[in-house]
Amino acid sequence: MSKSVLEGIQEYLSRIEPSSAEVDKRKSHKKTVEQALTAEFKNFNEVLIIGSHTRDTAIHIDSDVDYFGKLGIDDVTWGESRVSSATTLDRTKRALQARFQRTDIRVDGPAVVVGFGQGAGAVDVVPGVWAGTTRTTPQYPVYEIPDGQGGWWRTSPQRHAKYLRDEDERTGWKLSRTIKLLKAWKYARSPRVPVLGFHLELLIAAEGVCVGPKSYQNCLNDSFRLLRDRAGAALNDPLGISGRIEAAGTAAQRLALTEASRYAAEKSGRALEAEVAGRVGEAFDYWKLVFNGEFPSR
Repeated sequence: MSKSVLEGIQEYLSRIEPSSAEVDKRKSHKKTVEQALTAEFKNFNEVLIIGSHTRDTAIHIDSDVDYFGKLGIDDVTWGESRVSSATTLDRTKRALQARFQRTDIRVDGPAVVVGFGQGAGAVDVVPGVWAGTTRTTPQYPVYEIPDGQGGWWRTSPQRHAKYLRDEDERTGWKLSRTIKLLKAWKYARSPRVPVLGFHLELLIAAEGVCVGPKSYQNCLNDSFRLLRDRAGAALNDPLGISGRIEAAGTAAQRLALTEASRYAAEKSGRALEAEVAGRVGEAFDYWKLVFNGEFPSR
Protein backbone atom coordinates (compact mmCIF):
# COMPACT_ATOMS: atom_id res chain seq x y z
CA MET A 1 0.00 0.00 0.00
CA SER A 2 1.36 3.44 -0.95
CA LYS A 3 1.25 6.36 1.47
CA SER A 4 1.75 9.18 -1.03
CA VAL A 5 0.80 9.70 -4.66
CA LEU A 6 4.49 9.71 -5.61
CA GLU A 7 4.90 6.33 -3.94
CA GLY A 8 1.88 5.12 -5.89
CA ILE A 9 3.45 6.28 -9.14
CA GLN A 10 6.76 4.65 -8.27
CA GLU A 11 4.95 1.38 -7.50
CA TYR A 12 3.07 1.61 -10.79
CA LEU A 13 6.30 2.23 -12.70
CA SER A 14 7.82 -0.88 -11.15
CA ARG A 15 4.77 -2.90 -12.22
CA ILE A 16 4.93 -1.82 -15.86
CA GLU A 17 8.70 -2.26 -16.26
CA PRO A 18 9.44 -5.04 -18.78
CA SER A 19 11.15 -8.02 -17.20
CA SER A 20 14.52 -9.09 -18.60
CA ALA A 21 13.13 -12.57 -19.22
CA GLU A 22 10.23 -11.14 -21.22
CA VAL A 23 12.52 -9.01 -23.38
CA ASP A 24 15.07 -11.79 -23.89
CA LYS A 25 12.34 -14.20 -25.00
CA ARG A 26 11.09 -11.76 -27.63
CA LYS A 27 14.60 -11.03 -28.84
CA SER A 28 15.29 -14.76 -29.14
CA HIS A 29 13.38 -14.89 -32.44
CA LYS A 30 15.96 -12.72 -34.21
CA LYS A 31 17.82 -15.59 -35.90
CA THR A 32 14.66 -17.17 -37.31
CA VAL A 33 13.43 -13.80 -38.58
CA GLU A 34 16.79 -13.32 -40.32
CA GLN A 35 16.45 -16.77 -41.94
CA ALA A 36 12.95 -15.94 -43.15
CA LEU A 37 14.00 -12.63 -44.72
CA THR A 38 17.11 -14.19 -46.26
CA ALA A 39 14.95 -16.77 -48.01
CA GLU A 40 12.60 -14.14 -49.45
CA PHE A 41 14.84 -11.15 -50.26
CA LYS A 42 18.03 -11.74 -52.26
CA ASN A 43 19.74 -8.59 -50.98
CA PHE A 44 18.66 -8.80 -47.35
CA ASN A 45 21.41 -7.42 -45.11
CA GLU A 46 20.65 -7.82 -41.39
CA VAL A 47 18.06 -7.48 -38.63
CA LEU A 48 18.36 -4.70 -36.08
CA ILE A 49 16.39 -4.22 -32.88
CA ILE A 50 14.78 -0.77 -32.80
CA GLY A 51 11.79 0.87 -31.16
CA SER A 52 10.79 1.53 -27.58
CA HIS A 53 13.05 -1.17 -26.14
CA THR A 54 16.07 0.80 -27.40
CA ARG A 55 14.70 4.12 -26.06
CA ASP A 56 13.81 2.97 -22.51
CA THR A 57 10.11 3.67 -23.12
CA ALA A 58 8.81 0.10 -23.34
CA ILE A 59 6.31 -1.29 -20.84
CA HIS A 60 5.52 -4.78 -19.59
CA ILE A 61 3.69 -7.09 -22.06
CA ASP A 62 2.19 -4.33 -24.23
CA SER A 63 5.38 -3.05 -25.91
CA ASP A 64 6.39 -5.33 -28.76
CA VAL A 65 10.05 -5.80 -29.63
CA ASP A 66 10.62 -4.15 -33.02
CA TYR A 67 12.85 -5.90 -35.54
CA PHE A 68 14.08 -3.83 -38.48
CA GLY A 69 14.89 -5.87 -41.59
CA LYS A 70 17.45 -4.08 -43.77
CA LEU A 71 16.73 -4.90 -47.40
CA GLY A 72 18.72 -4.04 -50.49
CA ILE A 73 17.52 -1.44 -52.98
CA ASP A 74 16.93 -4.18 -55.58
CA ASP A 75 14.54 -5.88 -53.15
CA VAL A 76 12.15 -2.91 -53.38
CA THR A 77 12.67 -1.97 -57.02
CA TRP A 78 10.90 -3.17 -60.17
CA GLY A 79 12.48 -1.89 -63.34
CA GLU A 80 13.48 1.62 -62.38
CA SER A 81 10.60 2.25 -59.98
CA ARG A 82 10.10 1.66 -56.27
CA VAL A 83 7.50 -0.99 -55.60
CA SER A 84 4.54 -0.35 -53.33
CA SER A 85 5.49 -0.84 -49.71
CA ALA A 86 2.31 -2.92 -49.38
CA THR A 87 3.95 -5.44 -51.71
CA THR A 88 7.05 -5.54 -49.53
CA LEU A 89 4.91 -6.05 -46.43
CA ASP A 90 3.04 -8.89 -48.13
CA ARG A 91 6.32 -10.57 -49.05
CA THR A 92 7.59 -10.11 -45.49
CA LYS A 93 4.40 -11.63 -44.10
CA ARG A 94 4.64 -14.58 -46.47
CA ALA A 95 8.26 -15.21 -45.50
CA LEU A 96 7.49 -15.11 -41.78
CA GLN A 97 4.40 -17.30 -42.14
CA ALA A 98 6.56 -19.97 -43.79
CA ARG A 99 8.79 -20.03 -40.69
CA PHE A 100 6.13 -19.57 -37.99
CA GLN A 101 3.36 -21.68 -39.48
CA ARG A 102 1.22 -22.02 -36.34
CA THR A 103 1.50 -18.38 -35.28
CA ASP A 104 -0.95 -15.59 -36.04
CA ILE A 105 0.76 -13.13 -38.40
CA ARG A 106 -0.76 -9.92 -39.72
CA VAL A 107 0.19 -6.61 -41.29
CA ASP A 108 -0.29 -3.58 -39.02
CA GLY A 109 0.80 -0.19 -40.36
CA PRO A 110 4.50 -0.28 -41.25
CA ALA A 111 5.11 -3.70 -39.68
CA VAL A 112 4.29 -7.36 -39.84
CA VAL A 113 3.20 -8.49 -36.38
CA VAL A 114 4.12 -12.01 -35.30
CA GLY A 115 1.75 -12.83 -32.46
CA PHE A 116 3.76 -15.11 -30.22
CA GLY A 117 2.03 -16.04 -26.96
CA GLN A 118 -1.39 -15.12 -28.36
CA GLY A 119 -0.16 -11.54 -28.68
CA ALA A 120 1.43 -11.22 -25.25
CA GLY A 121 4.87 -11.98 -26.69
CA ALA A 122 4.41 -10.36 -30.09
CA VAL A 123 7.23 -8.94 -32.17
CA ASP A 124 6.98 -6.44 -35.02
CA VAL A 125 9.05 -6.88 -38.16
CA VAL A 126 9.54 -3.65 -40.13
CA PRO A 127 11.13 -3.98 -43.58
CA GLY A 128 13.14 -1.04 -44.84
CA VAL A 129 15.86 0.13 -47.18
CA TRP A 130 18.84 2.45 -46.74
CA ALA A 131 18.14 5.99 -48.01
CA GLY A 132 21.26 7.93 -47.02
CA THR A 133 22.47 9.62 -43.85
CA THR A 134 21.51 12.53 -41.65
CA ARG A 135 23.22 15.89 -42.16
CA THR A 136 24.40 15.91 -38.57
CA THR A 137 27.85 15.24 -37.19
CA PRO A 138 28.17 12.39 -36.46
CA GLN A 139 25.98 11.07 -39.25
CA TYR A 140 23.26 8.49 -38.68
CA PRO A 141 21.72 6.16 -41.28
CA VAL A 142 18.35 7.10 -42.73
CA TYR A 143 15.95 4.43 -43.96
CA GLU A 144 12.67 4.27 -45.82
CA ILE A 145 10.00 2.05 -44.29
CA PRO A 146 6.35 1.41 -45.20
CA ASP A 147 4.00 4.25 -44.36
CA GLY A 148 0.98 1.96 -43.98
CA GLN A 149 -0.65 3.28 -47.17
CA GLY A 150 1.54 1.78 -49.86
CA GLY A 151 4.14 4.52 -49.84
CA TRP A 152 7.48 4.92 -48.09
CA TRP A 153 8.39 7.03 -45.08
CA ARG A 154 11.82 8.21 -43.94
CA THR A 155 13.13 7.52 -40.47
CA SER A 156 16.39 7.23 -38.57
CA PRO A 157 15.90 4.94 -35.57
CA GLN A 158 19.37 5.57 -34.15
CA ARG A 159 19.11 9.37 -34.46
CA HIS A 160 15.63 9.51 -32.96
CA ALA A 161 16.78 7.26 -30.11
CA LYS A 162 19.69 9.61 -29.37
CA TYR A 163 17.36 12.61 -29.40
CA LEU A 164 15.03 10.98 -26.90
CA ARG A 165 17.92 9.87 -24.66
CA ASP A 166 19.32 13.40 -24.67
CA GLU A 167 15.93 14.90 -23.81
CA ASP A 168 15.42 12.27 -21.12
CA GLU A 169 18.71 13.23 -19.50
CA ARG A 170 17.75 16.93 -19.70
CA THR A 171 14.61 16.17 -17.66
CA GLY A 172 16.44 14.14 -15.03
CA TRP A 173 15.00 10.93 -16.54
CA LYS A 174 11.40 12.03 -15.99
CA LEU A 175 10.65 11.99 -19.73
CA SER A 176 11.05 8.24 -20.27
CA ARG A 177 9.12 7.41 -17.10
CA THR A 178 6.29 9.79 -17.98
CA ILE A 179 6.07 8.18 -21.43
CA LYS A 180 5.86 4.77 -19.80
CA LEU A 181 3.00 6.01 -17.63
CA LEU A 182 1.25 7.42 -20.70
CA LYS A 183 1.62 4.09 -22.48
CA ALA A 184 0.20 2.36 -19.41
CA TRP A 185 -2.77 4.74 -19.64
CA LYS A 186 -3.13 3.94 -23.34
CA TYR A 187 -3.40 0.20 -22.72
CA ALA A 188 -5.38 0.40 -19.47
CA ARG A 189 -8.33 2.18 -21.06
CA SER A 190 -11.12 0.15 -22.68
CA PRO A 191 -11.02 0.43 -25.59
CA ARG A 192 -7.33 1.23 -25.79
CA VAL A 193 -6.44 4.84 -26.54
CA PRO A 194 -5.53 4.89 -30.26
CA VAL A 195 -2.38 7.00 -30.04
CA LEU A 196 0.78 5.89 -31.84
CA GLY A 197 3.72 5.41 -29.49
CA PHE A 198 6.34 7.12 -31.68
CA HIS A 199 4.15 10.24 -31.95
CA LEU A 200 3.59 10.22 -28.19
CA GLU A 201 7.31 9.99 -27.41
CA LEU A 202 8.41 12.73 -29.78
CA LEU A 203 5.52 15.04 -28.85
CA ILE A 204 6.19 14.95 -25.10
CA ALA A 205 9.92 15.42 -25.74
CA ALA A 206 9.58 18.22 -28.31
CA GLU A 207 7.11 20.19 -26.19
CA GLY A 208 9.38 20.02 -23.14
CA VAL A 209 6.54 18.72 -20.99
CA CYS A 210 8.87 17.21 -18.38
CA VAL A 211 11.51 19.96 -18.31
CA GLY A 212 12.07 21.73 -14.99
CA PRO A 213 11.17 20.99 -11.36
CA LYS A 214 7.87 19.21 -12.06
CA SER A 215 6.31 16.18 -10.44
CA TYR A 216 5.21 13.16 -12.43
CA GLN A 217 1.66 14.14 -11.54
CA ASN A 218 2.12 17.51 -13.27
CA CYS A 219 3.92 15.95 -16.23
CA LEU A 220 0.98 13.59 -16.75
CA ASN A 221 -1.65 16.30 -16.43
CA ASP A 222 0.25 18.57 -18.82
CA SER A 223 0.59 15.66 -21.28
CA PHE A 224 -3.13 14.92 -21.19
CA ARG A 225 -4.00 18.59 -21.70
CA LEU A 226 -1.54 18.80 -24.61
CA LEU A 227 -3.06 15.74 -26.29
CA ARG A 228 -6.56 17.13 -25.70
CA ASP A 229 -5.74 20.54 -27.15
CA ARG A 230 -3.96 19.11 -30.21
CA ALA A 231 -7.04 17.04 -31.07
CA GLY A 232 -5.02 14.33 -32.79
CA ALA A 233 -3.01 16.67 -35.03
CA ALA A 234 0.14 15.26 -36.62
CA LEU A 235 3.53 16.39 -35.33
CA ASN A 236 6.35 17.85 -37.37
CA ASP A 237 9.39 15.68 -36.68
CA PRO A 238 11.60 17.87 -34.43
CA LEU A 239 14.63 16.46 -36.25
CA GLY A 240 13.22 17.12 -39.71
CA ILE A 241 13.79 13.53 -40.86
CA SER A 242 10.36 11.95 -40.92
CA GLY A 243 8.18 14.87 -41.95
CA ARG A 244 4.73 14.66 -40.37
CA ILE A 245 4.27 12.03 -37.66
CA GLU A 246 0.65 11.02 -37.27
CA ALA A 247 -0.99 10.72 -33.86
CA ALA A 248 -3.49 8.11 -35.04
CA GLY A 249 -4.47 6.38 -38.25
CA THR A 250 -8.00 7.65 -38.89
CA ALA A 251 -10.29 10.58 -38.12
CA ALA A 252 -12.34 8.36 -35.81
CA GLN A 253 -9.20 7.38 -33.91
CA ARG A 254 -8.12 11.02 -33.58
CA LEU A 255 -11.53 11.84 -32.11
CA ALA A 256 -11.29 8.92 -29.68
CA LEU A 257 -7.81 10.06 -28.64
CA THR A 258 -9.09 13.58 -28.01
CA GLU A 259 -12.02 12.38 -25.90
CA ALA A 260 -9.85 10.02 -23.86
CA SER A 261 -7.33 12.81 -23.28
CA ARG A 262 -10.08 15.22 -22.22
CA TYR A 263 -11.31 12.74 -19.61
CA ALA A 264 -7.77 12.06 -18.35
CA ALA A 265 -6.95 15.79 -18.19
CA GLU A 266 -10.05 16.47 -16.11
CA LYS A 267 -9.55 13.59 -13.67
CA SER A 268 -5.80 14.14 -13.28
CA GLY A 269 -6.47 17.85 -12.65
CA ARG A 270 -8.90 16.87 -9.89
CA ALA A 271 -6.25 14.51 -8.51
CA LEU A 272 -3.73 17.35 -8.34
CA GLU A 273 -6.22 19.62 -6.57
CA ALA A 274 -7.06 16.92 -4.02
CA GLU A 275 -3.40 16.19 -3.34
CA VAL A 276 -2.55 19.87 -2.80
CA ALA A 277 -5.50 20.13 -0.38
CA GLY A 278 -4.18 17.15 1.58
CA ARG A 279 -6.94 14.77 0.46
CA VAL A 280 -4.52 12.07 -0.61
CA GLY A 281 -7.06 9.24 -0.62
CA GLU A 282 -9.26 11.25 -2.96
CA ALA A 283 -6.25 11.91 -5.21
CA PHE A 284 -5.66 8.15 -5.44
CA ASP A 285 -9.30 7.66 -6.42
CA TYR A 286 -8.95 10.11 -9.30
CA TRP A 287 -5.72 8.49 -10.54
CA LYS A 288 -7.52 5.16 -10.47
CA LEU A 289 -10.15 6.68 -12.75
CA VAL A 290 -7.44 7.92 -15.12
CA PHE A 291 -5.83 4.49 -15.33
CA ASN A 292 -9.11 2.55 -15.37
CA GLY A 293 -8.52 0.92 -11.98
CA GLU A 294 -4.92 -0.12 -12.72
CA PHE A 295 -3.28 2.54 -10.51
CA PRO A 296 -2.13 1.20 -7.12
CA SER A 297 -4.29 1.55 -4.02
CA ARG A 298 -3.27 3.71 -1.14
